[in-house]
Amino acid sequence: MARFILSYYCYSKMKNIKNIRFGFSIKSISKFSNLNVTKSDLLRAIDDLEHFERSTRTFDRSKSFQYFQLQSLIILLLNIMLAMKFLLLSITDSETIRLYAGDIFVSSSETKVLNYFCHMGAIMPCMGKIFLLYLNQSERKSFLDIFVEYKESLKGPDAESSLLSTRENLFRKQYYFLIKSCNYAPFVVVSFLLIAHTSMVTINYSSLKLYIMQIIHIAILGVVYYNSIASGIWFIFILVLAALFACNSIDSLITECSKLTSFTHYTWANALSFYHKSNLISNWLDCINMQFAWIFIVAYVYLAFHNILIFFYLTQFKFGYFGVRVFLIFINVLTLTVLYSCNYLGALVGQKTSLLHLAFYRISIDTGNLFDIKVALKKLHFLEQIQARKIGFYIGNYIYLDNNNMLLLTLECGSLYLLFCSNINRNNQ
Repeated sequence: MARFILSYYCYSKMKNIKNIRFGFSIKSISKFSNLNVTKSDLLRAIDDLEHFERSTRTFDRSKSFQYFQLQSLIILLLNIMLAMKFLLLSITDSETIRLYAGDIFVSSSETKVLNYFCHMGAIMPCMGKIFLLYLNQSERKSFLDIFVEYKESLKGPDAESSLLSTRENLFRKQYYFLIKSCNYAPFVVVSFLLIAHTSMVTINYSSLKLYIMQIIHIAILGVVYYNSIASGIWFIFILVLAALFACNSIDSLITECSKLTSFTHYTWANALSFYHKSNLISNWLDCINMQFAWIFIVAYVYLAFHNILIFFYLTQFKFGYFGVRVFLIFINVLTLTVLYSCNYLGALVGQKTSLLHLAFYRISIDTGNLFDIKVALKKLHFLEQIQARKIGFYIGNYIYLDNNNMLLLTLECGSLYLLFCSNINRNNQ
């Protein structure tokens, strides 16, 4: 009966998702492989994405941001409730509380360890939501504005005003494919989690009453936290898109710098269009650098500490259930991947910024026209901006990679906390 209810829920959820999703077919995927994504195709896909964001109350691209604030507040409260539930399960020994709270980790020897790490994983998205809500309420410019500017450049009749003049086709395909693939990702992830949780409950089956309670709890979690998972995946999609846009934009400007260096004479329209695009990149690169610096430093300290904690558990304790060790190893690998990805991303952007600074420095100022002084001033102004930005990226990389004092402090705090956890674990065995 419980499996029938769960199957009916999955079927109804899939039907609802198909109703609100825009068309995603083999034909749309073939457009990416056939290299024929036009401006009109991408604009229609962006319009459909905005409609989907408003219909699911994930994000509202208007000035009010009402849907985004409402969805963020709901997800923040749900994540806090989920994190508090896992924290309660990690410290309680009451079988009644574990039964009605839907503790899927039946083995009592590993329950507290696994629930603690689930608590950490649930509380981390809350940090990102608090930061985004803070930017919204304080009316500060967010890095999401770059996609509004890009959409306006697609509508512009002048091709020279496009921010991605030399890599436009590549980014269009990437943007189009990400939009099409993002809309089914939440359902796939939720289905995978439901199957994994159901399999774990079935493997650890002890009594019929406990099994039915856990199946019902998993079904409720799937309904309640679907929007939370969808919003988190949407945020990851936006971050990936921003990184692709940054790399393609900087590479496009470097190519244009090389072309301008080879010209002996160029018109005022060429210079104005080129420096206008460089100023657009300056505006949102500064915004991304300042906003991501706080996110990365918090993630670095937080994840580095828990990486040490997971490694300590793997080396100092023996678990009766082999799945616990596999689960901890998976979390450890995922943590290291996030850490090194953040460090690599900061180093990559800093390196590309240095190349762009060098390319601007090599641009010839002697144009043979009366606007030489204006072009020289624009070039000097932009070189000062990009030099400051390059220093900012270098400082960020020092924080991410070379801040030994912060790492030593993390190790010291982690060592003391591990001693505390080991004493609790030994007392409970």
